Amino acid sequence: MNDAQTAAADGARAPVDLHLAVPELTDRLLGRAAGGQWLDAFLLSAGLVQVVEDVLQGTAWRPRRLVEHLAKGGPPAVVGAARAGLRTATGLWLAVPPAHRLHAWCRRMAALRDRLALRALRDAPVADDPGTAGPASPAMHPDTNDPDADRDAALCAELRAELRAAVDELARLPGARRLFSDAVQRPPACFRSFDQHPQDCVALARLVHARHPDRHRPVLVLGVRTSGSYLAPLLAAQLRRLGHRAVTVGTTRPGAALLPGRPAAVRELRRRGALVLLVDDPPVTGGSLANLAALAVHDGFDPAAVVPVLATLDDAGALPPALRGLPCVTLPGRDWHVRTLLSPRALASLLPALLPPGRRLLDLSVGPQGPLSRRAHLAVTCAARTAGPDGAVESLPLLAEWTGVGYFGAYAPTVAGLLSGLVPRQLGFADGVLLRALPPTRPTEDPAQEPPDGPPTGRSVPPAEVARYVAARRRLLAVPADRSLRLAGRDPVWEAAARQLAPAFGRLHTVLRPTLLDPLTRTLLASDRPCVTDGLTARHRWTADGAGGWYKTGYADGAFGHLNLASYDAAYDLAGAAERPDGPDRPRADGDAELLAAYRRATGEEVSAARWCLLRLVQARHAAVQDGLTPSERTRADARRAQARAVQRFLADVYLADLDEEPRGPCCVLDVDGVLEYDVLGFPVSSPAGALALRALRAHGYRTVIATGRSAPEVADRCAAYRLAGGVAEYGAVLVDAATGGAEVLLDDGRRLAGDGGLPERLGSLDPPAVTDPLARWCVRASVRAPQDGRRHALPPEAVAALLDEAPIGELFTTVPGRAQTDFVPRGTGKLAGARALLTRLGADGPPALAVGDGIADVELLGWASLAAAPANAEPPVRAAGVPVTRHAFQAGLTDAVGRLIGHRPGGCPRCRAPRPPADARALLAVLAVPEAGRTGAPLRLARLAAQAARTAATSPTHRGPGR
Repeated sequence: MNDAQTAAADGARAPVDLHLAVPELTDRLLGRAAGGQWLDAFLLSAGLVQVVEDVLQGTAWRPRRLVEHLAKGGPPAVVGAARAGLRTATGLWLAVPPAHRLHAWCRRMAALRDRLALRALRDAPVADDPGTAGPASPAMHPDTNDPDADRDAALCAELRAELRAAVDELARLPGARRLFSDAVQRPPACFRSFDQHPQDCVALARLVHARHPDRHRPVLVLGVRTSGSYLAPLLAAQLRRLGHRAVTVGTTRPGAALLPGRPAAVRELRRRGALVLLVDDPPVTGGSLANLAALAVHDGFDPAAVVPVLATLDDAGALPPALRGLPCVTLPGRDWHVRTLLSPRALASLLPALLPPGRRLLDLSVGPQGPLSRRAHLAVTCAARTAGPDGAVESLPLLAEWTGVGYFGAYAPTVAGLLSGLVPRQLGFADGVLLRALPPTRPTEDPAQEPPDGPPTGRSVPPAEVARYVAARRRLLAVPADRSLRLAGRDPVWEAAARQLAPAFGRLHTVLRPTLLDPLTRTLLASDRPCVTDGLTARHRWTADGAGGWYKTGYADGAFGHLNLASYDAAYDLAGAAERPDGPDRPRADGDAELLAAYRRATGEEVSAARWCLLRLVQARHAAVQDGLTPSERTRADARRAQARAVQRFLADVYLADLDEEPRGPCCVLDVDGVLEYDVLGFPVSSPAGALALRALRAHGYRTVIATGRSAPEVADRCAAYRLAGGVAEYGAVLVDAATGGAEVLLDDGRRLAGDGGLPERLGSLDPPAVTDPLARWCVRASVRAPQDGRRHALPPEAVAALLDEAPIGELFTTVPGRAQTDFVPRGTGKLAGARALLTRLGADGPPALAVGDGIADVELLGWASLAAAPANAEPPVRAAGVPVTRHAFQAGLTDAVGRLIGHRPGGCPRCRAPRPPADARALLAVLAVPEAGRTGAPLRLARLAAQAARTAATSPTHRGPGR
C-alpha cells in the first residue's frame, strides 16, 4: 500500500486539521519514518522547519505585520528603512538564547529534512533519466549511491535514529516549547492547492543543470516560504543527485534577509560566485520573486546568476511582466507531472484495483484535460465499462481528480469518508488521485472548468440543506482548538475582517489595524465550537442528486488552501452560502434570516448580528477574489453591494428590529451618499448616528424614503434592510416601491428608445479608460481607477466637457460630479420629480416633512420640502441656495437635521432611545462610529473603542492572548 492509501485508510494518520502544531508534526514525522513512508516524512519535516523558522524570524510579530502593512502603501524610503530595521532586529534576536539554541537546532533539522528529500525522490515511482544524472558525492550523500539493500536498510535505520534524537533534543531545549507553543504549520499551496508534484522539482532541476552544468559551482537554493520550504529542498536534492557538490538550502519571506541569521554564509557564497536559485509557487504578479532577486543583486550577487526557478500554470510558460527581464527557468503547465498521473494509460492501470471484488474493467474512455488552474485541481471525466461475476455489464460515469501530494492529498478522501451521504460517493484513492462517481444530474461535469452559476436543475439549494451540511461538518469535523487564532500574519478570517474595517481609521489605519483592530476582530471571531470548515460554500457548489437530495461539491478544496481565509467557525461557511448579490434586483429581506433560522434549528446556536456582519464582509470580498485574479467591474460591484448589505443588516438588527413597520405618517426624504451613508470602507455604509436617525424618525411616526443617484438594486437593498417605504434611484429615472418590490422607470418612451448613445463605449476608449457602474441602468456612473491604489476618482472636467460636446451624448445627458465618480444623468430627470411621483404613489399629500441632501442634485428637492437641511459637508451650490446647514457633517449632520424635526437629539427620549446591544455589537458599533466623529472627535472615539475592545476581550469565553 502506498503512502497516500495508508494515510487515507488510517484516520489517525490522515489529519483533518492540517494546521499541525509542533508536537503533532514531530509525532507524525517519527511515525511515518518508522513506516518507511519517506514522502510524508519529508513533508512533515519541511513543515516542522517552516514552523520553527517562522517563529525565529517573527512572522507573527506585530512590528513585522505593521511593516508589511505599511509596505502596501507607505513611502518607499520609510518602508525600506523599516524592513532594514526588522532584518537587523531579527539578526539580534537570533543571537540571544533561547532563540540561538533553537536556531542551531533548526539548522540540524533542516539537514535531516534535506536527507529526507533525497530519500523521497529516490523512492518516487518515476525513475530518473540516467542519461542526465551525474555522479553524486558519496561523502555528502552516501545513502543515494550504494545499491546494496542491507546497506540501504542500515542507512534508513540511521536516519530514523537521527530523527528521534533531534525530536528528543527539541523537547529538552530550554525555553523552546514556550517559543513555539502557539505556532502551527501552514500547508503549502504547491502540494495542497495546486497540482504540483515532487517530480516537477526533478524536471526543474534538470533544466537548471542543463543551463548551469558546472557541478563545482556553489549553489544557493532559496525558497520563498511557505511553499519554498518544500520546493527548495526537493530541487536541491535533485541537483545533488545530478552531482552538484555544494548546494545550500534556505528559506526566507519577502522583505527579510536572504538567509536570516546567517550573514556569514551569504558573504561566503557571494565571494565564491554562487548561483542563486529562487523558488516559489506559480506566480501571479511575480512580485515576491522579483523583489527577492533585487535583494540578492543588492547584496552583491551577479544578476546573471540570480535565477528564479518556477513552474507556471500557463502551458506555454508565459511569465508576468515583473519576471520577464530575469533569467528564469520555467516548467510550463503542459509538462507538469499531474498530467501523466491523469492520463488514460495511468488511469486504466489504477482503476482495476479500486473496483469492487469480482468486477473487472472492460474498457475506459477518458475525457480531455483542461488547463491548470489556481482555483481547482486538475480533473478528467471518465466512462468505464465493467463486468460483474455474472457477466452483467455496467457503465460507470466517473471523475478522476488530483487532490495533492502525500498526506495533503489524503485529506480529501478522509473528509469524504466522514461526510458520507453529504458529498459525492468516493470509489477509491491512490497516489493523490481520487475517483468518485458523477452525480446523475450532471453527466457532463467538467471540474477543470469553473463551477457553473447554478445547479443543473435550475433550483437553488434550500437553506435547510445548507444548514444541515454546515451542522454536520461542525459535528463530524470538530477539533479541539480554534487554530486560526495562531495564524497572525497569515490572513485568517479575523485579520481579513480587520482589513475590511481598517479604512474607518483614515490615515491612522496603518498603525491602528495591527495594534487595535486585529485583537478586536480576533476576539469577536474566535469560535467556541471549532471545526474544520469548508471555505467554499456559495450556493452553486451544491448539486442535486436526482433523488430529491443534494451533494456538496468542492468539500475539500477550500480549507487550508491558498485562497481560503482560515476559520474554524461553522458560521463562516453559513455566511458563504448567503444570497449572492447578483441575484434578483430586489433582495429577499428574509434571505439571511431563513438561513440563520435553519442553522439555529440544526445546531441550537444563535449567530450574533456582529459576528454575522463580519463574516459576511469577509465572504463577500473572498467571493470576488475567487471569481478571478483580476475581478471584473461587475464582480467588484457585487462585492461592494454585498458588503454594504452586511452592514445595513447589522445596523437594522441593532437599531430597528424592535420597531414596527414604517408608520403611515408624514414622509421624510433622505439623500444616501454623504447623508445617510459615506463610502469610507471602500463600500458605502451608514453609521450608528445614521441608523439612530432612522430609528428616531420611525419611532416618532415618520415614513422615510431615499432619493439618490445610486442604482435601483442598491435602493432596493436599503429598503429591504431598513424596511423603508420606497426610494428614488438614478436621480429620478427609476422608482422603487418597497411594498410591491417593483421598479418603475419614469423616462418617457422616446428617451428610453434613445438608450445610452454609445456613452459607455466612449468612456472605455478614454486614456486612461473610464469604468462604469454595471448596476446602473439609465444613468451612466463613470470613474477612473488610480493605478497606484485602485481607488475610483471622478473624470477630469476637460474629458467630461469633450464628451458632452459630442452628439448624441450631449443631447441625452447632463452631468452630476461626485467625489469618486462622474454621473451622466438622462436629461429631463431629477430627484424632485422622482420624489413627487413616489410620494404620490405612497398616498402622501404635499411636500415631505423633512428633506436632507448635500449635492447640487438635491437643491430643488430641498427647496420643496417643509423643512430642509444639509450636513456640513454640503457642496457650495447647496449653501448658495440658502439651505440651512447643520453643525456636523455626514451622518452626524443627519442627526442634527432629524433633531430639528422631532425637537430633540435622536435617541434622547424613551420613544426613540435604542436598546442596549450585546457586547460584540457595541464593539463593532464603536468601530463604525469613528469616522462620523470627524478629525476633532476621532481621539475620543478611538479611546472609547479601545476601552470597549478591552471589555469585550475580557468577557469573551474564547479569549486568548494576542499574537506576538
